[in-house]
Amino acid sequence: MLLAQLTDTHIIEPGVEHDHLLDNTERLAAAVDRLCAETLSPDAVLATGDLTDHGTEAAMKILVDLLEPLEAPVLAIPGNHDVRETFAACFDLPWASPTNLSWSVDVGEVRVIGLDTLIPGSHGGRFDDERRAWLEDALDDAAGRRTVLAMHHPPFLSGIGWMDEMSLEGRDAFAEVVADRPHLDRILCGHLHRPMTTTIGGVTTTTGIATAQHIELDLAPGAPVGIICDPGGYQLHHLHDGRWVTHNRYIETGAEVVRPSWATEG
Repeated sequence: MLLAQLTDTHIIEPGVEHDHLLDNTERLAAAVDRLCAETLSPDAVLATGDLTDHGTEAAMKILVDLLEPLEAPVLAIPGNHDVRETFAACFDLPWASPTNLSWSVDVGEVRVIGLDTLIPGSHGGRFDDERRAWLEDALDDAAGRRTVLAMHHPPFLSGIGWMDEMSLEGRDAFAEVVADRPHLDRILCGHLHRPMTTTIGGVTTTTGIATAQHIELDLAPGAPVGIICDPGGYQLHHLHDGRWVTHNRYIETGAEVVRPSWATEG
């Protein structure tokens, strides 16, 4: 089983003013090209939010066109920059409701759950009573199956202060729900524009690599907002030898792969 994760692509239609330091369309196109060239094709591609910058129909059309070369199904959840109405119109998933674009699907023998944490008009997210009830039911229904949970807002504080000001409300309640769920293997998130790893309720929890610009890593209290043009990329979550292994694939780094002579000697 191989799940690819794209996140925080922030697609903008031409002619719209923005302060992004990079060409987000070009960066996503490069990531899709590289993903299509993987020697092991993914069984599904998780797109964990902020796929557009303003949620417009024009931006969503560009996004869908950029993702079109992917042969694997795209399992998408909205982020705080997305708009539910335009988002739902572009992906064919069993949404919980028009105001809760959560879903639960099977990918082979793995149950994948997508949790919508969007608060319209806010950069932060929310895990409220409605989301709690839905997620408890979804996890109960998945009992006995290896399960992966995807969401945009990470259910933890990163230590990057200005980003933590727009974090997930209801983190303690979320941790209660996911604890003691032996079938829940991984929680996969976006939002932070950097790869990070921790545990929530005993479950390994990671954030993906943005294809757009990255957040500067500065853990000093009161550190100012910082953006950095680190290499973009995606993650590959590989169920191998009975456990998940997460790989970071960076785009446009290094050089052509070299096959050293000692590797073939003997």
